[in-house]
Amino acid sequence: MTAAEKLYQLIQTLPESQINEVLNFAEFLHQKQLSPRQTIPPGTLTGLRGIAKRPGSAPSDDDLQAEYSDYLTQKYQ
Repeated sequence: MTAAEKLYQLIQTLPESQINEVLNFAEFLHQKQLSPRQTIPPGTLTGLRGIAKRPGSAPSDDDLQAEYSDYLTQKYQ
């Protein structure tokens, strides 16, 4: 017995609501097969990886806190 025949026999025993679910899933798989694989084109987010890195080593926690305090002081003066 082929897979299609087994599937047909199983579907015959299901209630109508579950048959609709199987049908929706089969249509989804069919549509997925038809559409080409979508890849992220070069120059989008992959090209921006690391853009916000600071030159040199990472700052310490104390440096970050001081920088944030300075930022807030300037913002709310």
